Amino acid sequence: MTETLENEVRHLFLLRRHALQVLDRELAAHGLSHGTYKYLYALFVEDRRSQQTIADRLGDDKGAATRALSRLEQQGLIRREPHPEDGRVIVVSLTDAGNAMRGSIVNAVSLACLSMTSGLNAAEAEEFRRLLAKAVTGINAADQ
Repeated sequence: MTETLENEVRHLFLLRRHALQVLDRELAAHGLSHGTYKYLYALFVEDRRSQQTIADRLGDDKGAATRALSRLEQQGLIRREPHPEDGRVIVVSLTDAGNAMRGSIVNAVSLACLSMTSGLNAAEAEEFRRLLAKAVTGINAADQ
């Protein structure tokens, strides 16, 4: 049993490393990495959110969020401003340039996803995606 689990964990780590390498290669042309892309993606899902909410959703600490968001702000992709009613809260929103990155980011993520399933046929790739989503749903349910 332990041998099986160690192999599954090893396979997941190798798959993660490969996907991040592909993602980083595709995003580098736009001055992004997987560490910054996820913040843009979070804003694509829901723009104008507090910096803390985004960090919490991504599972990052405040320092990591601040560093990634600072890079994106320096690139002109996001803006940060105090909440109009609570100056202690920083609201993050996409700029026009950030919004324009949507297609590039979706393409980079698609290529990374395709690279993970390149050794599978279409039915296997679909089953992999379904099982992966199911596993993550189970993790999220256990956390709550």
